[in-house]
Amino acid sequence: MGMRRGNRSLFWPAILILVGVFALLVNAGFVPVERLDRLVDLWPLILVVIGLELVVRRALQGASAEIAAALIVLLAIGGAAAYVALGPSIPTGIQTLDASGKVGSLSRATARVEAGGASITMQGSSSIGDDLFHAHIEYSGRKPDVSLDTSSGEVQISQNTASGFFLPSRRFVLNLQLNSSVPWNISVDSGAANDTFMLSTIHVAGIEVNTGGSKEDITVGDPSGTVPIKVNGGAVTVNVHRPPGSAASVAVSGGAASLSFDGRQSKAVGTLTAQTSDYDHASDRYQIEVDGGACTVTVDARPGGV
Repeated sequence: MGMRRGNRSLFWPAILILVGVFALLVNAGFVPVERLDRLVDLWPLILVVIGLELVVRRALQGASAEIAAALIVLLAIGGAAAYVALGPSIPTGIQTLDASGKVGSLSRATARVEAGGASITMQGSSSIGDDLFHAHIEYSGRKPDVSLDTSSGEVQISQNTASGFFLPSRRFVLNLQLNSSVPWNISVDSGAANDTFMLSTIHVAGIEVNTGGSKEDITVGDPSGTVPIKVNGGAVTVNVHRPPGSAASVAVSGGAASLSFDGRQSKAVGTLTAQTSDYDHASDRYQIEVDGGACTVTVDARPGGV
């Protein structure tokens, strides 16, 4: 009795061929290495190739199926090579981007930043006229996206960081000025980051930072209502500076935690909490939460919020 040979996918051999093709093109000088960043755009092609290969193997039998599957893979490899080699390249070196938007009739606003390795400075400003924000960005790699939703007041600044799995990390330095005439919600999602928030002249409605390993330095003014400040990450150092006399609570949880609250030091593996004596009865207060693997947190009061 003859043995029936099962269908074998050409997907993994195709991946090896694709890697080899681009290695040859780069080594021969036909494709600059920075163009390989464009391969990230092609990840949906993997799903297309797998799907087409499954279809032809079920619709055809024997040699016809093998030939059709091979043609699909060869066309995909050729298309990927052409896209990377001939498509517009991503600029190299350090680029700059300036953006702004008008306050208009907005009564509140949100600043949302999404980036990989980042250095972010946000500060309140009363000198940018009728502009809602001024953003100055120094970056490498892909151009960041900056948008303003004029109906909700959401300012979104983001840079695609998917290529960080394949190429060295990109530069992203943001200086963001926020109009002090409207309340702000702040949201930051980043990898390794060094962030400074100078918000003593702004009505802050809330701050949320999701990060990897980072240092966060946050200066705020007088609270209005219960203002949440949340930092979630891996290894984080968080410094929160508030005006003297303002009520506040802090909860630090995760792995190894170190907390300095108005000069009182404590350390633990697990959760640490502290609060001012008037916190439970205060209508205006800060609610600070830090969650991470290794957390070093300082909460103090600084005259003038500086």
